[in-house]
Amino acid sequence: MTRVAEQLHRSLVGYSQSITEPTDAGFLRGYELDLESAGGKRERRLVFVALEHTVPQFPGILAVPIDGSTQLASVWLYPADPALPALRKVTDIGSARTVLGALGILAVPTAVRVVSYRPGRRAVVRVDSAGQSMFLKVVEPAKAEAISERHDLFRSSGLPVPRLLGWSDDGIVAMSGLPGVEAQGAVALIRDHTAFLDQVEFVCSLIAAVPAVNTARPSLFKRLDWYLERLIEILPDERDRIERAGGAIAICGAEGFDFEFTPVTIHGDLHLGQLFVDTARPSEIAGILDIDTAGVGDPADDAGAFYAHLIALAESLADRDPAAAQEAFRLADAWLARWRRNINAGFAARARAIAATHILGHALQPRVLNSAEVSRRLLGKAEFLVS
Repeated sequence: MTRVAEQLHRSLVGYSQSITEPTDAGFLRGYELDLESAGGKRERRLVFVALEHTVPQFPGILAVPIDGSTQLASVWLYPADPALPALRKVTDIGSARTVLGALGILAVPTAVRVVSYRPGRRAVVRVDSAGQSMFLKVVEPAKAEAISERHDLFRSSGLPVPRLLGWSDDGIVAMSGLPGVEAQGAVALIRDHTAFLDQVEFVCSLIAAVPAVNTARPSLFKRLDWYLERLIEILPDERDRIERAGGAIAICGAEGFDFEFTPVTIHGDLHLGQLFVDTARPSEIAGILDIDTAGVGDPADDAGAFYAHLIALAESLADRDPAAAQEAFRLADAWLARWRRNINAGFAARARAIAATHILGHALQPRVLNSAEVSRRLLGKAEFLVS
């Protein structure tokens, strides 16, 4: 971090790691730097560091040598994300107003706030204006048009997704908000699990009927080996256990894929954070988010992802909201019990293997203080699924 500070012509006062994002090459790590200028002015900056043999040639990328190595670290400053060039334009009121005008949206922003951010992948910025809110999703430029077309297609097919307000070829997709509240934050209020899961299954059936325009993102199960390798890096003392779990997951998945199934349109990343529920009736689904990854695929992928997220959510809530954690665990159990009744003979085995792989992914970066302990508990949940 000292070398990074030197590149910025600042002195390093201190730093802390704040974000870890898995990538194909390993991990992209975000650090909060406490810096001081030559004039004594203090500032905090968020920087991202990736270890690469070849540093990508993007504007704003710093190539920082690593002591005792021939490797270079590629470093960039938020919000100058090289994969999301439009991010810088939507993170302050002045430039956000220009963006809205270019999209043909007549609104004067009064506040902008980044509500979610995955470095190198996507960001969502909330823009408030005259008592109403809209959302600007920032994605890789090549994906914006397809995402906008998907929103129109899903709405015309009867799915309660946000209304498209416009898009730009530099990677901005503007959309309306959704009614209700995010199901993830209301999990303790969803008392009628049967009614809620009936709604989830109904939504999945509506999605299945959407005309196919592309394939869904590849199943995480196909990257099982990658997740096992990353988890061993984090929990090296559990190598044997992790390898045994990986073998069991692979066998379970192979058993499920022995049976043919009919691919249909799926969400591609289904979990409670993607669903909004009615404020007065939390068991009723009012909206669906993030259909970026939707396309033709295996329904077991949505089933497995939904279960794994419930387990990860429950573990993250265990210390600060035990009651909500128990509701999430109970909801997960009720969802798991439904897999046996699927008409496809291999569905339950595939869903278990897929869910277990997702859980390994959650174990890589549990959002809790006692992360190693929770990673081990999540590993146990994955073992249970395929035992």
